[in-house]
Amino acid sequence: MKQTLGLLLGGQRHLAAAPRLARWRIRVANSRGDREAVASPSDSSGSASGKPKRRWVGTTQVVVVVALVLLALVYARVPDDNGDAQLRIGAAESPKPLVNVFHPVAGDNTLVVTATGSVDVRNHVALTPQVTGRVISISPSLRVGGTFTAGEQLLVIDRRDFQLAADAAQADVATAESDLLLEQAKSDAARANYDLLHPGEEVPALVARVPQIAQAEARLEAARARLRVAALDLERTVFSLPFDGTVTRTSAEVGQLLSRGQSFGEVFARDAIEVVAPISADTLKRLDPTIGRRARVREPYGSFDAVVEKVSAELDDRTRFATLYLKVIGETPVPGTFVDVEIDGPVFADTFLLPEAAEQISNHVWVLADGKLRSVEARTFGRTADGWIVAAFDPQDGVVLGAVPGAQEGQDVLVATSDSSGVPATP
Repeated sequence: MKQTLGLLLGGQRHLAAAPRLARWRIRVANSRGDREAVASPSDSSGSASGKPKRRWVGTTQVVVVVALVLLALVYARVPDDNGDAQLRIGAAESPKPLVNVFHPVAGDNTLVVTATGSVDVRNHVALTPQVTGRVISISPSLRVGGTFTAGEQLLVIDRRDFQLAADAAQADVATAESDLLLEQAKSDAARANYDLLHPGEEVPALVARVPQIAQAEARLEAARARLRVAALDLERTVFSLPFDGTVTRTSAEVGQLLSRGQSFGEVFARDAIEVVAPISADTLKRLDPTIGRRARVREPYGSFDAVVEKVSAELDDRTRFATLYLKVIGETPVPGTFVDVEIDGPVFADTFLLPEAAEQISNHVWVLADGKLRSVEARTFGRTADGWIVAAFDPQDGVVLGAVPGAQEGQDVLVATSDSSGVPATP
């Protein structure tokens, strides 16, 4: 066929070039005739007889080129018996596709859910003094990144003013106690005089100074309360926190005047560190019950044990994912770290652990039965890093791995590799 097209194209080029060649030859012949006429007028009759001969030669060439083109066209229309035979042979042969199969083994499979999360701090605590005063000492722990224990002294405020206030409150208590004793003594004397003047009669409350005694008792309780407040303020000049934690921000310095209620830093408790991991709503249902499940948290530099402590009350508005909050057991990773989470889910009995390559469209798998494909719908329990957990079914002669081009129910196939260990065979 290529030779035919070459002849055709060559003929067309000769056909296009023939008229130009003929005209060029005629012009050359004319110019030569003119020169011969000038050089030898006696030869004019001979040149006139040679011009028709040259024209006849050009016409003959054109006719030959046209004949070659027509022969090429006729040859191109002749059917190629060998090519048609090859097409018919190729259509008749339909080789069976090769497939890889393996034989799954039913057993107990644990659903292990993997997720990607981050280490966060549940809440930060503001460092806020409860008294106003000037800082006279600061603990080395009260620095950014510093750690402290519960009850550790972090800073001390000048306590002299508060000590004086406590002493004054103590004096007020002593005065109130004295006033109460005086009123009680006056009441006893009044009762005795009334009994002398009115024997056997009940002493009136005013005579017995009952209201005055009650008033003195109230003043004593108020004085005692002021003493407790003064003692509490004196105690608050030593700043500490009731938990183990880490300092994230502080501006306190020795000599700085701190005001009551004004924050000077921020810390977080160690037990406020948690791992936050989003998971799909479908996976959350498969983990039910979720709270209390064991988990492993992995970061580039180590791994930690954890437990699911709580689940978000609603799905995220944008991702429609739920959020798991995991409490790390023991040493905790640094907040802000990205981590991988593995959560141990329920154990499913009488199930297959199929490789992902076995899954076909719409949770179906191909099984091999007497050399033919048969479609089986697999009931999914979950997916893990090791494979796809499905309810056990009859695998016939094995489960097909990978996609089969043009696969149809009942299609004949050939087995390339087969594995009876329950582990996917390597293609």
